[in-house]
Amino acid sequence: MHEVTGDREAVLRLMKDTMAHFSRGGAKPVKRGARSASLAARAKASTERDQIVEKLDEGYQREAERKTARAAGLSVGRERAVEGWYAPREQAVALFQAAMDEYLSQGTGATAPGKTGSKGKARSASLGAGAPAPSKAGLDSFYKPAKTGTSVATAIGDQYTNLDPRWVEVAWEKAKLLFRGKHAFRTHKSMSDFRFRMANETTVAIVGDWGGGNAAAQAVAAQIRRLAPTHVIHLGDVYYAGTPKEVEDRFLKFWPTPAAPGLSFALNSNHEMYSGGYGYFDTTLKRFKQPASYFSLANDHWRFIGLDTGYIDHDLNAEQTEWLLGQFKGANPKTILLSHHQLFSAYESTDASRLQSKVRPLLEGSKIYGWIWGHEHLCVVYQPHLGVKAICLGNGCFPYKAPATAPKVPVQWLDNRIGRGSPEFPGTHTFALLRLRGPEIQMEFIDQDGNSASPLTWT
Repeated sequence: MHEVTGDREAVLRLMKDTMAHFSRGGAKPVKRGARSASLAARAKASTERDQIVEKLDEGYQREAERKTARAAGLSVGRERAVEGWYAPREQAVALFQAAMDEYLSQGTGATAPGKTGSKGKARSASLGAGAPAPSKAGLDSFYKPAKTGTSVATAIGDQYTNLDPRWVEVAWEKAKLLFRGKHAFRTHKSMSDFRFRMANETTVAIVGDWGGGNAAAQAVAAQIRRLAPTHVIHLGDVYYAGTPKEVEDRFLKFWPTPAAPGLSFALNSNHEMYSGGYGYFDTTLKRFKQPASYFSLANDHWRFIGLDTGYIDHDLNAEQTEWLLGQFKGANPKTILLSHHQLFSAYESTDASRLQSKVRPLLEGSKIYGWIWGHEHLCVVYQPHLGVKAICLGNGCFPYKAPATAPKVPVQWLDNRIGRGSPEFPGTHTFALLRLRGPEIQMEFIDQDGNSASPLTWT
């Protein structure tokens, strides 16, 4: 991930200029001229252009409203609880960030100095051992070089007219994904579908919000490979929009275990769905030989059930709910649910009511032993709440700073260790290693440097 894509002000500034460029016909949907296109084709292209500008502007305006609300000290829904690189839960902005990163990864004609943020200083990623420093490309990279050698991005005048044509093309193609719709959902035919077995004594590594391909993600992957667990499970989020290219370049390229059936699993998430879920359903699941976005991995004592809370944001669809409740017929091992979204939160203002309503029969029947989720860029071990032993495990790679506010739900342990990132976002990056030993699970939280913390036992 490039640093400039994690800078809120830079992203929104470029987004505003790009929308203005599109709205003036700068997207070049159809060449003009008597022989180039029919009036119908030109009208169709103009309609597409206007729809794209409208969708981008809706996302831009929602982000602007959130900024205003925060400045006024108001509570903002769906907002991250921690400070970190900019990763809004907004489809249009996420796709725009994906376009920015793709453009920069292809190489740019201009190289900006380290100044990328509104605070006038460069930001750096959390670096793993031997990992390269992130790109210092700034906003100037998206504009044509000025004849005088001065920065076009800071020149006086209509900046959007000076956008690099190659950037305009990349941004246009990504923006069209706003209208592609969702990938078809894969569902079960019987209650015994999507079940996998694991040994009574085995090891499972769980990591969340890890799909950034940055130095921190690579360092975490190296630690997982070093310990060689039998199973590795990702709780979701491939940044910024889970496009097929991002899945290949930032997720599968660094995945730390073979993709044999039953060894690797990945959950769906909001970021994967920002591009319709095609990278997730067609690429990740195919590579892992994982038949669907929900599954069961069980032995005689324990069972992990992975759920898809991304296809319908922070919710389960009817098919999953039917399958999930059907897994609890008769005698069952102790069950640990896995999802991207949280059942509750100590630090975020989140509405989990729809998800809670779907699993209420299991909560009221005390059928869920534990729950592990991601989504928040934190590692939090909760005290039992709603009858569940819960863990948030979402600090797999994204630069962040641990919260200093008091938790709204009782917390047993918050991973506030300092990593090797920047002073601005010093949080370390963590995965959980679970050693299943018959009726007991020994768990520890291991950071990108191999340091272990807060061991606990579930029995």
